[in-house]
Amino acid sequence: MANGWIPPTDVELDLYEAKSRGDWDAYKRVLLAAQTFTYVLKEDVDELAGEASMLLFDGPDGDRCFVVHTRGQLPEPRPGLVQCSVELLPSREEDEVDEHGRVPGLLVNPGTPAGAYFPGYRGQDEDWDALAEDVPRRGHDDDELITKYSGPLHGPLAHGLACGTHLAVHNQVLWNDLGDVYSDYRRDVEILRDSWDVTDRQGWLEQLTYLLEGRNSPPLPEFALMVRREIARRRPGAHTDPQVWRQVTATNLRQQEGDEETVAEAMSLIGQIVRYESRFRADGILPPDGYVVSALGYDFGRAVNFARWGLGARFAERAEAEKAVIRAGELCRMHYSSWQEFSAGYILGRALRFDEESFGHMYSSALSPHRILMKDLSGPWHNIPFQWDGMDGANGMNGENRENRAIGTDGANGMDATA
Repeated sequence: MANGWIPPTDVELDLYEAKSRGDWDAYKRVLLAAQTFTYVLKEDVDELAGEASMLLFDGPDGDRCFVVHTRGQLPEPRPGLVQCSVELLPSREEDEVDEHGRVPGLLVNPGTPAGAYFPGYRGQDEDWDALAEDVPRRGHDDDELITKYSGPLHGPLAHGLACGTHLAVHNQVLWNDLGDVYSDYRRDVEILRDSWDVTDRQGWLEQLTYLLEGRNSPPLPEFALMVRREIARRRPGAHTDPQVWRQVTATNLRQQEGDEETVAEAMSLIGQIVRYESRFRADGILPPDGYVVSALGYDFGRAVNFARWGLGARFAERAEAEKAVIRAGELCRMHYSSWQEFSAGYILGRALRFDEESFGHMYSSALSPHRILMKDLSGPWHNIPFQWDGMDGANGMNGENRENRAIGTDGANGMDATA
């Protein structure tokens, strides 16, 4: 590669190769199929949302141009500007000309070997339209593991980011990135507002605390799972008997002055968990004799993505988002001993919260990323050890009766906010 440059993702590699061949139609097809971003004034987006205008810059030839970046080449944040996803098909707006009647050009990934400049871009509608007809478009459920080769691949930060991969894979975003945006600025703001009722930094900090303390999800499932862990520790083999599990759980709840309504709810919940685990074994989430040790992975995995949304929405600084991601990874290591064990806990937490034994989208959209991550030998779960020397294993679990103080609801605008 030129000057030792490493393409951040496969998109930039494909652009570079097409450019090197001089195959500009192929270059444009890659660009049209990729997610592209452009700078917009933050105050305009906050006020006008989708009506905010793309900014014009001086191009290499001195004419005005739009500047776009692919996902892997997003630059560092700039004060007052945000990155928003943009469709590249030219429009036919008559006012998009300068005082000399010239139409703007398009500058792609400036300053990189994969960059290119297209003078008069806004006057080439038919060319771009024709190429776009052959470009495949991803659907909402076209899960994909996307790696940033220049991003964290090993160590605590990479491990923490890998704990957020269920959602990253389902939302088709880079799994190992703490960059300018998660999806794009508008969507990051919308996700936090519509799914979490978070509209400012204080709200973001509060909800992040709930997630990292395992207080976002209801407390009863974790209490029941804690009882079963204790049965397994004290009476190996007895934990596989649901009746024993029910009896010990009911006794523990009554000893803690739980009312009979709570006891009845726990009995029903145990039945739910047993049925989910049976399906998990059939679907390969659990081994034949496996069981879920904790459902807190659901809160911890979401905390990783929540930190990234906060960064993209400008509610957080990179250093504190990074700290939260690393902490989420540490908590996962405290509660689980392997990626498979963590994934089973994450999926159970999600299913108990939203699926209601329908085995619908809320289940399948976690199952599909699980399978991708478990099978992809180049992916994080095969290349980042879940545990390593000096780190705690599954001994840090506790059975506190945590208060359910915050909830995250369904995703907004096609993005999954609950994965």
